[in-house]
Amino acid sequence: MKFLVAVDGSENSVRAVSYAVEMVQHYPESHITLLYVDTLATVLSRKGAEFPSNFEDVRGQAVKQALVKAEKILLEKSIPFKTKVLEGFDIAETVSEYAKEKGFDQIILGTRGLGNLSGIVMGSVSHKILHLSPCPVTLVK
Repeated sequence: MKFLVAVDGSENSVRAVSYAVEMVQHYPESHITLLYVDTLATVLSRKGAEFPSNFEDVRGQAVKQALVKAEKILLEKSIPFKTKVLEGFDIAETVSEYAKEKGFDQIILGTRGLGNLSGIVMGSVSHKILHLSPCPVTLVK
């Protein structure tokens, strides 16, 4: 099985990684890919903003912070994984398109635990991925 775990550095995404670790125990030939979607560059470009000279350093630090806990869990469990960082404006669309393009069997992501109505009103990423995904999605609270 190919598992795609969307991470953003939150405790919710850390729980999603822990769940993926459990899944790998059931499917020993599985592969995990951690996916971080960087929206900052896309948003700034669309707004016509000028990038500061240290933008790449700042962005690199933000990405590193978002991935460090997730990667630590997998390294401690000796689970092989890949890390992918993509740029995009809409996180849900970017995750779903990547899952389709690379043929993932399942997407795993954390959720803030908002109710269905709150998710619709707030336009949650997890709610949108549920509707756009080409494969099963597991939401971890």
